[in-house]
Amino acid sequence: MITASRYVRLFVLLMLLVIPSLNIVASEAMLWPVDPLTKVMRTDRPASGISNLLEISGARGETVSAQAIFRPANNENAVSVDISTLQHTEVDARIPETAVKLQWVRYIDIDRNTRGIPDDELVAKAPTSIPDPFWENPTMALKANQSQPIWVEVSIPKQAKPGDYEGKLTLSASEQSLVLPVKLRVWDFDMPSERHLSVINWWRFPGLGFEHIKPYSEDYWQLLGDFCRFLVEHRQTDIQTSINLIEEKSNNQQGYVYETNRLEQYAEVAFKAGIRQIHLHSVGRRTARLTDPASRIAPNESALRRLEAWEKVVRRRHWQDRFLVSISDEPFIHHEESYAAIVDRVHNIAPSIRCVEAVEAKYLGELDIYVPKLSHLNLWYPHFKQVQNEGAELWFYTCCHPVGRYPNRFLDQSLLKVRVLHWLNYLYGLDGYLHWGLNHFSGDDPYTQEGISKGLPLGDRAIAYPGTKGLLGSLRFSAMRDGLQDFEYLWVLEKKLSDIKSKLGREVIWLDPRQRPLELCRRVVWSFHDYTHDSNVMLDTREAIAHEIENLQTDPLLIVQTSPSEGTVVPAGPRNIGVRGLVPPGAKVTLNGKPVENVRPSGYFLTAYFMPDNKPTITITVEHNGKKRSIERTFQVD
Repeated sequence: MITASRYVRLFVLLMLLVIPSLNIVASEAMLWPVDPLTKVMRTDRPASGISNLLEISGARGETVSAQAIFRPANNENAVSVDISTLQHTEVDARIPETAVKLQWVRYIDIDRNTRGIPDDELVAKAPTSIPDPFWENPTMALKANQSQPIWVEVSIPKQAKPGDYEGKLTLSASEQSLVLPVKLRVWDFDMPSERHLSVINWWRFPGLGFEHIKPYSEDYWQLLGDFCRFLVEHRQTDIQTSINLIEEKSNNQQGYVYETNRLEQYAEVAFKAGIRQIHLHSVGRRTARLTDPASRIAPNESALRRLEAWEKVVRRRHWQDRFLVSISDEPFIHHEESYAAIVDRVHNIAPSIRCVEAVEAKYLGELDIYVPKLSHLNLWYPHFKQVQNEGAELWFYTCCHPVGRYPNRFLDQSLLKVRVLHWLNYLYGLDGYLHWGLNHFSGDDPYTQEGISKGLPLGDRAIAYPGTKGLLGSLRFSAMRDGLQDFEYLWVLEKKLSDIKSKLGREVIWLDPRQRPLELCRRVVWSFHDYTHDSNVMLDTREAIAHEIENLQTDPLLIVQTSPSEGTVVPAGPRNIGVRGLVPPGAKVTLNGKPVENVRPSGYFLTAYFMPDNKPTITITVEHNGKKRSIERTFQVD
């Protein structure tokens, strides 16, 4: 028989099970760190055992990303967040709080997912809300028991001393403050100010949100400079505009007369803001729909006349190699001959201006810059690599395609898929990247699914958003910048190895400066559509690259190159690994604990290692002047 007291105990037990799932009883507010590759869903909670430390690392001159997540226990009307000065832990040096940008992240509600993406490649299934745009205001209203990201960006000063810095991030809500310790590691090398990739996202300027700006007014030119500086901060190098900024007039006496002042001022403002190249659209046109076999590319004679006039300006202003021109977007196989003929005309009338095109075909004459879609680059790679070897630049582009397992920048995919695009640039030695959609919004509200996606995959139309004074960033745009900086890490490592080879000459004739960066790159990406899906692998590899750069400029020097490369599958037969290296003269070298006998007076050593089945890792150690350093190379056993 159940007594009244047992009924009470049973009721209490049931309520304890049900109430938390209904959020009737508020839990404690939480603040925790998350890596910058995670899209945090509203329902996410901290993983068990997560560190209560926001860790960030970067090179001097780099803008590095991090995330903190706040989950309030109650509804909040105005939550704010700030950060302290970051103090060096060993010397009298600090990074001011003004070098840190804190931005709340907004969410986009979606009721569909991108077609053609496998379920396991999506961050969430619709209907749901996905984070992307940054919030312009310093405070945000939050609902109880919903996780809210705070995006943290540190612009590390060029003069910052290397080492560890500490500070704290403080979040203030209505009745409490939460503190998250911050640790920043500044690497002992510089992020190159020169961009070693060409990058463009086509824009609408001024675009949605800035319709009140009068064309070619003082406000227009100010906004253009602001937009360009924003893009340069995200490591974009190029912008585009219409060749119709050149006004063409005709009269019976003089024929055609050209007014170039608007395009000249456009270029002056952009170049002053740090833009490297300007693309002019377009000097050709299709005679029929894109896939019609009868379609050809016909010249736009008025545009070609403008281009010829602009060539004179380019020479007068010494702007050679700062302008590109497209002919007709995405030429197909049946356009090849007619397209190639217009390329020849452009080269004849405007030899200082190169031709660039997003292409769907292979044989396009003397085109200067080929930009195949990522999937076409994969399928036709030997041809495009040959074109590059013959002197053309080779970029790639993504848009509403490719889908499937390919990386892209869709809203409902992970940030890793955005960032890995530029690891592909390094892996294949590609010169640039293009996307058509910086801010091509549909309708009047850019902060909606259809605003950034109408008729296309989620987010394909835009990756930056309009604010009250200029463009605002997003998780995806920051991830793109971070991927471009990852590329530069690999470039810096290659450059330092190249400098060592140039300095030492014949003693290191064996050294391939690109081999080690490629070995590290291949920890993250293996082909155009095969890459890690583990954010820790990417972030750990980035840190490993930084350590290797630092090690090249500290004692004792240890450079090792194996044949075959690290990570290679080595079949039985026997498994012979050639090992070459460079250490300081007079240093001692061991390989898996055994002395390497033939270390030459110059510090060059070489040896053969027969790798047993159960020991696929080689450890090389150098000892010199009381200091010791070891490195490992690991292979796969078939």
